Amino acid sequence: MAGIKVDRHEIFKIGTDKLKYNNWNLSISKKDAFVLEEIIPLFQAQHFRLISKMLGELPNKIDYTKYILAIVIENESDFDRVVSDDGVIINDIKFKRFVGTTGGLKNDTLLLVNDDILDELDRRCECKRDTNVKLNPAKYEAYKSLTCSASQEIISPNKILVVKDCITKFKSTVIKIDDTDYSKKEPISEILENIDLENNVSDGFNLCTIEFMIKICKVLEIDYITSGVCLRNAWLKGMLYPFPIIEFIEKYNNGDYFIEDIWGNMQDIRECEMIVTESSLKLWNCYDSIEDYMSSYKECGYEFAVTKISPSELDNYREVNYQYLQSYEFSDEDIKELCEPTVEFLKNSLCGDYESTIKFLGITGDLNDNSWQQALKTNEYMLNDPYIIDSVHRMIKKKINEAKIGKLKVEGNYQIASGDPFALMQSICKLEVTGLLKENECYSRYWSKLNVEEVLIFRSPMTCHENIRKCKCVDNQEVSYWYQYMDTIMIINGWDTFCMAENGCDWDSDILFSTNNSVLSRNHIELPALMCVQKNANKAIINEDTMSLVVKTNKDGMGNDVGAITNRVTAMKEVQSHFQKGSEEYNMLNYRMQCGQLYQQNCLDKIKGIISRDMPSSWYNLRSCKNDFEKSICADKKPYFMIYVYDVDKAKYKNYVDKSNRKCK
Repeated sequence: MAGIKVDRHEIFKIGTDKLKYNNWNLSISKKDAFVLEEIIPLFQAQHFRLISKMLGELPNKIDYTKYILAIVIENESDFDRVVSDDGVIINDIKFKRFVGTTGGLKNDTLLLVNDDILDELDRRCECKRDTNVKLNPAKYEAYKSLTCSASQEIISPNKILVVKDCITKFKSTVIKIDDTDYSKKEPISEILENIDLENNVSDGFNLCTIEFMIKICKVLEIDYITSGVCLRNAWLKGMLYPFPIIEFIEKYNNGDYFIEDIWGNMQDIRECEMIVTESSLKLWNCYDSIEDYMSSYKECGYEFAVTKISPSELDNYREVNYQYLQSYEFSDEDIKELCEPTVEFLKNSLCGDYESTIKFLGITGDLNDNSWQQALKTNEYMLNDPYIIDSVHRMIKKKINEAKIGKLKVEGNYQIASGDPFALMQSICKLEVTGLLKENECYSRYWSKLNVEEVLIFRSPMTCHENIRKCKCVDNQEVSYWYQYMDTIMIINGWDTFCMAENGCDWDSDILFSTNNSVLSRNHIELPALMCVQKNANKAIINEDTMSLVVKTNKDGMGNDVGAITNRVTAMKEVQSHFQKGSEEYNMLNYRMQCGQLYQQNCLDKIKGIISRDMPSSWYNLRSCKNDFEKSICADKKPYFMIYVYDVDKAKYKNYVDKSNRKCK
């Protein structure tokens, strides 16, 4: 992805153990904090800009250590003290809870703000919304935390058309996994054939005129018309793509330029530079009209901003990872063929000549920095420098170790995913929604140029083969014209279970990996998508009197076990390899791996304030097993290659081997 250009600001990041030891009143200098790794740089985000507007100073002139503080909750009992009215005192400044971001909660971290400005910052973040509208407390917090995403300001369109999402209905066969029946200890799995399903084709993406995207690119100072940017504003998150909107209206809507918006008002689309969907403007129902929303965000100090920019070109080669590979059943010949490009790449990197080294390092142009890579690019004689020789050797060793954990080079790349914008335009104009892509089809300009007919698509995190999709690459005159400005975006049809299969994929900047690798393609097995039954949290009116509900979602969402759950599934795959295909043990492990996707989603639901069940401990803890059968399929040990993934596991393994050797002697 192309990078945004924003300043970085330093804030303190301190653990509760240290604060508790100092009676929650700590004095610390920036110098000491740097030595102790208790000061961190954050890229500029909306909340930095709001504070600068409140103070009447430029963001790069402000010492943000006086206004924003990150606290790591190291003991669960510390949470209540941190979020209390007493707050935390750092250098004689009182800080109180501001927000728990989605990423921060995963790492047991809360953001606090100087008590002197907290009320005004909260008022601005509320952006004059209707506080009588009921909201999911956890989602409210997640939407508020959008202000903390690193972002670069752009410009506002002259007018915005907010529309309902495009919904399609279709039939398909799925594997339903349901753990809502609490009388059952484990989830119920059943195949449902040809059932009625729905897709939200526009879940998280928006459109703009080509001319407005050109304006955005000028503000961002990029020398190409980007295929898309990820937007932020008050209560707003989603991708924005350039599309020939007026041409569509003139060709398919009989030149009728007046479109009904989500509030029931008629808008002249010729005056609108941007079309925003209801899934992107999260709290659209807290405003009376688009004019109400736009005047509110401008009054509160907001502006449209960008967190991500689609690149001008895509990679030709990328590395897969073990999650993408673990569900395959390869022959020895398949493995050799799959590894061959990586082995050759590493062999060439070891030859030591200048051109091979530059290629290995991936240096394709001027880096514009003071790195040793830049020095080597500038002058090939730097290849004889001892420091550079050592740095290159360490990188080669790192690449060899990464290859041991399945990071293998294949033809392919990562692309931002999008639903079908043509279908969205049909929905906006109240036409029959057909889209330009049918079931199992996708559009990627990258693959079309290479005349590739089919690709495999992956999305992390993965648990099983049901998460891999093979799609036909469509290339015809219509898609080439209407998607001509989205040439680095992977566009997915709205008529199959793709999003369900890709573990809840949506279109608000999710990334998909696609490849035409022959080994992966010929070993792929078509399987139904896993439909994990979702649960909903209760809504409430969110104001000062009910803020405790929001704080509770912070506490419930602390920590994140998605990585641990994914690793347990990987361990199950290793255990499964010891049993004959079709045996009771093999089939039971297959069921458990499918349930892994449900437990991943349950883990994320906790952050949303939804009460969810954990994976049964007998699946991964030998002590919880009640009989020999359970013990035989218990995934209580990580596969050997994990020592190259986690340094902690490598140290444990080495220590175990050393102890065992001493005992043997």
